[in-house]
Amino acid sequence: MDIPIAQKRETIRAETLRKRENLSPTEHARHSRQIGTHVIEWIQRSEKSEKECCFDAVMVYFSMKSEVGTHELIQSFFNQGREIIAPVLDTKSGQLIPRCIQNLEKDLVEHPYGMLEPNENCPIFPPDKLQLIIVPGTAFDSNGYRLGYGKGFYDRFLPTCPNAVTIGITFQVQLVDDTYPQPWDVPMQHVFSEEGMFSTV
Repeated sequence: MDIPIAQKRETIRAETLRKRENLSPTEHARHSRQIGTHVIEWIQRSEKSEKECCFDAVMVYFSMKSEVGTHELIQSFFNQGREIIAPVLDTKSGQLIPRCIQNLEKDLVEHPYGMLEPNENCPIFPPDKLQLIIVPGTAFDSNGYRLGYGKGFYDRFLPTCPNAVTIGITFQVQLVDDTYPQPWDVPMQHVFSEEGMFSTV
């Protein structure tokens, strides 16, 4: 009997989350730092080699629990003078709202899910002006498709950002052969793990 795709996706989500959560604190910190380094080096190479490539406006999530740590990466972006945009998850509407951050100490509040996000005084950033979006996931496959937590925030948001380069960041243990993507899923153009990067474009 064929297993329904929804069940396959849920099994993959559970297995990769378990593997991610089983990483030791030392492995988690080291791999997160390696991923951040890969991302920064790729950005710098891209901006140097392609004259029209510019990632001044970067959207990046604030990590929670066992996700790839992004706090050092965000600080690096601030130090480089990039405009930092972070997602606000509106659980009532099911929408993801991009807001600008000017101050890492004063502009952030904790979402009920547990991650930090910009407060309501931070200005909303136009999605079509985003140049780079860093996306989390519970699993990624070789075609750049991802599994999130099943709420669909990024699936609804990414189609509104036609001018952005999308990259997924993940630990190597979260890479799978197939995420069984659905018609509404948006593949990442690049995926980074602690072992490096692969592109789908």
